[in-house]
Amino acid sequence: MNCNEANKQFMTAAGLLPERLWRAAFSIAPEQRGLVEEFRLRVGRPFYAAGAGLHFRLADCVTKDELDELLQRATRSSVHTYLEQIRQGFLTSVSGHRLGLCGEASAQQGAVFNLHSFSSCNLRIARQFIGISEDLRARCCRQGFESTLIVAPPGGGKTTLLRDMARGLSQSLTVCIADERMEIAACRDGEPQFDIGLCDVMSGGQKREVLTMLLRSMSPQVIALDEITGEDDARALIAASYTGCRFLTTLHARNAAELALRPAYRTLLKQGIFRHIIEITLDNGQRSYRLLTEGEMKDDQTVGNDSYRGLMLCGRFFHEQPA
Repeated sequence: MNCNEANKQFMTAAGLLPERLWRAAFSIAPEQRGLVEEFRLRVGRPFYAAGAGLHFRLADCVTKDELDELLQRATRSSVHTYLEQIRQGFLTSVSGHRLGLCGEASAQQGAVFNLHSFSSCNLRIARQFIGISEDLRARCCRQGFESTLIVAPPGGGKTTLLRDMARGLSQSLTVCIADERMEIAACRDGEPQFDIGLCDVMSGGQKREVLTMLLRSMSPQVIALDEITGEDDARALIAASYTGCRFLTTLHARNAAELALRPAYRTLLKQGIFRHIIEITLDNGQRSYRLLTEGEMKDDQTVGNDSYRGLMLCGRFFHEQPA
């Protein structure tokens, strides 16, 4: 994403804010606006912006009315239309900007059925980086695309990379996006807010049901989906893998070595669904990418974080692929 595009996205996101807050947002120097990734609004506490390791305190205490006005702007005064998203703690707005919401959750039969009395909001600025996956995608497709897992901590750029990889793959393969939290394509009234190439998108819904619907109706060669979080997601992916479809997905971990620590992730690794693992690391606002590919261990390869020439995960060996 070039500087002009980054500034444009900053301006459209800031434009959702109430007047006092958007004026404060524009106090950030123009050359730094492209670095801002999110605005944080907390009722009764200062208004902040953050990104690339920087934090900007922009205004004094945010009011309840200002938070409510942001929701009205983001939904075009039609909050009831987005109740299902709000119930899940987020809201996708125009241009793909995303509001993460905190408030009082009302539960029924052990599940959240409503979120109200909002107390804070994280307005994530939508950005996409066309071509960011080109080298990684080429290395993953040397012998035809195989299922690939993207690993990084929260805010590491997993979804951004996944989106661009799906876009690129769609030029030669039939790719469907299972956009459970409407973050990959960010469809609004059926129209993706991001450039996703020739991908077909199913928004909302639980992974198991959506995967079944896509496999039955769209004949995908690849399904891209975000955030495998637990045993249910893992089981859904395993069941879908028997169809011969390939997958591109993400999960939260500091590094690939941590994948063996959680039962759901161990299950996926033992099943051998993923041939490639992409690890994203963030250092002083700069992201770097490491590709690990499953294969046989050779005599001259070592295992462990010190050399990082190879990594044994649940009985499967992954070796680092040079750029």
